[in-house]
Amino acid sequence: MIKIENLNRVFQDGSDEVQVLKNIDLEITDGECVILKGISGSGKTTLLSIIAGLDRPSSGKLLVDGEPIAKLPDEHLSAFRAKRIGMVFQHFNLLEHLSVYENVIVPLVSTDISKDEAKQKAEEAMRLANISHKAQMESSRLSGGEKQRVAIARALVADPDLILCDEPTANLDRANSLKFIEIIKHLHDMSKTIIIATHDPLFDALEFDHRVVPMEAGEIISAE
Repeated sequence: MIKIENLNRVFQDGSDEVQVLKNIDLEITDGECVILKGISGSGKTTLLSIIAGLDRPSSGKLLVDGEPIAKLPDEHLSAFRAKRIGMVFQHFNLLEHLSVYENVIVPLVSTDISKDEAKQKAEEAMRLANISHKAQMESSRLSGGEKQRVAIARALVADPDLILCDEPTANLDRANSLKFIEIIKHLHDMSKTIIIATHDPLFDALEFDHRVVPMEAGEIISAE
């Protein structure tokens, strides 16, 4: 599904250049679960952002299902991301004044599917994320674990092939982190391709097939 060749990302800091990613080579197959593992500043979040099309590489090649997404115009890239990629963020990024259901259905508002189909998709996504029982509750009243489940449902509502998670358990306690991992296992069983950027040690011993890709100082050290 994903092929990355000699990818680099350089940021300008005043008159200085900071190389955040260095000569990244990585292939990820359909249905694979990959853990980008590394401490803060290792480059894993930047790599995830480039895969998501939220950032662009300074050089190198990135293909998602053969599509060079880094070269797509912004409008086409946004459409590609909306249809094919689900994102789960560290800080949830919910609209706090909206209900759970309203947050989940937001990604479908600009699509051409019918109101009934959108409702069905939102209900199924909430069921998968185990948050249906809170559908009408205002998001500001949810616990951290519940907010993360809403974020998962929102990522799933368009039935994307690729799920990207950026430090998804950083703001969760151990119990809710383990619940999150259970949902990830279920998505893996559904043959979703999943990439998780994390430094959480709970991901060191997942009880389902996965591959750890260690990162340090913007480089892949080795791929297990």
